[in-house]
Amino acid sequence: MNMKLDGKTALVTGGAGGIGRAVTLTLAAAGARVIVVCRDVEKAEETLTLAEKLDGQVEYTLMDLADEQNREEVMNGILAGAGTIDILVNNAGISGYMGPVSETPLDEVKSVLEVNLNAPFHLAQKVIPSMTKKGFGRIINISSVAPRVNPAFTVSYNMSKAGLNSFTTSLSREVGAKGITVNALAPGLVMTERIRTKRIPGLAAERGLTEDEILNGMKSKSDTKELTTEKELAETVLFLCSSSAKNISGEIIELSGGYQG
Repeated sequence: MNMKLDGKTALVTGGAGGIGRAVTLTLAAAGARVIVVCRDVEKAEETLTLAEKLDGQVEYTLMDLADEQNREEVMNGILAGAGTIDILVNNAGISGYMGPVSETPLDEVKSVLEVNLNAPFHLAQKVIPSMTKKGFGRIINISSVAPRVNPAFTVSYNMSKAGLNSFTTSLSREVGAKGITVNALAPGLVMTERIRTKRIPGLAAERGLTEDEILNGMKSKSDTKELTTEKELAETVLFLCSSSAKNISGEIIELSGGYQG
């Protein structure tokens, strides 16, 4: 199975930390030139240092995904410099307000939809022409099991990811015959640094439980009794970018261990 990406240029949003960093380093290790889109310079510099240890080619550019004009200007600059983006990974996302619909500020809803749905649409719109010209493209949207599980009090987030799934399948119908595949990965709970260092300790303190008890409670929600790892997500992205996945498109692929919420 050929998993090399030599000569390919990838754009990863939110690629400086968490899942995005794992994706960035995995693609770079496979030979791709990776352009990280982010807002955190410190994390971006850390990612570049890690990439150098892998002999990976990574660079970053600052972009405010919530700002349409900024997205347009930055993407124009990226395309002018790179020429072609072969791989687009729409990873960045926000959870937004958590609470009843009746108490959710409309500005919060707009913000979540702007980052989680409008931005992936906009960036895909920008890269499709060059992908079409080249006859090759990979668009991978990082979604969630939320539209299937539909937990209460996160309606804005659920809506945004449901829309992202619909966008994925619709876009695949449109561009699949042009050599461009479009897929979404839908994880459940992922063991990120934030989960490990903030959420688990925070919940433990709040509920008067040990961190192990909180972690085991999280694991119990999936059939496998395990959390998905960043590495597993990143390696699945790499597979979808490879020539071995050229006929996989329009799919919402769950990596959740059968997560039920």
